[in-house]
Amino acid sequence: MRTSSKIAVAAAFVGLAVAGGAAFTGAGLSSTAPASQFIGGTVSQTVTGATLTSVAYQFTDTSNTAIDQATLTFAPGAGGKAVAIVFAGSGATAFTCAPIDAGTNTSVCDATSDPATGVTGASITVS
Repeated sequence: MRTSSKIAVAAAFVGLAVAGGAAFTGAGLSSTAPASQFIGGTVSQTVTGATLTSVAYQFTDTSNTAIDQATLTFAPGAGGKAVAIVFAGSGATAFTCAPIDAGTNTSVCDATSDPATGVTGASITVS
């Protein structure tokens, strides 16, 4: 291989490395998001008895940390089944859920007392 070819190949590898490195730096992320935006962290969810397609939480505070309602959407075919949700975390509380609506495939779960705070996980059971 000639020297000019070696230089061209090396330059191509350097270009790929720079482009690849830039792709993983998270450009555009900042820690100055408004209070209504979730930044970082995870909530693990375990679902038994049906396929969960989405979860929408309703919060009682502007920092979105106190959950008082969860709307669960399931794949078609689970209509009429009972749903139970248990949140794990420092301020977990009991929730009651409506049966899955066959038309919308949703179940709305409401806190029975205080909202759930410090949530780290949710266990959803459909029976």
